[in-house]
Amino acid sequence: MKGLVTETKGRFVTVHIVRKEACGECRACLSGMMENDMDIEAQNLCEAEVGDWVELELQDNAFMHAILIMYGIPLVGLVLGLVLGYFVVAPLVPIINEGLTSFIVGAIFTAVCYLWIHSQNHRWESGKYRPLATKLVAEDEVEGACGA
Repeated sequence: MKGLVTETKGRFVTVHIVRKEACGECRACLSGMMENDMDIEAQNLCEAEVGDWVELELQDNAFMHAILIMYGIPLVGLVLGLVLGYFVVAPLVPIINEGLTSFIVGAIFTAVCYLWIHSQNHRWESGKYRPLATKLVAEDEVEGACGA
């Protein structure tokens, strides 16, 4: 992914990117009609300055680890909550339907997982999951550089 450096802060840069890799702008969905601009803070390994175009990369397996953290842990919490809600909590509360009890406990477990992930955010911001600005690229190498 490539982007434009908009700010430098010590050994970090703020990079402006436009996410369009998977979009053919067919307008079949609303996201094809909207700009997907994003500013990312990245470690400056290529000594980029404001106005330079850089290539961004993630460290090995960092993307998969981030996906596992953000989606895998809450999914396990949801499934665990559904099972415990149906087989443990529902018999203790016979007034409420088992399915509804299971859903409520599953939602609570999922919310607790997201709160735990948020509380551990300082751990994951240590740099392992931060993008790296690895090399300078020429503006003509960037697709759609005009207007980005």
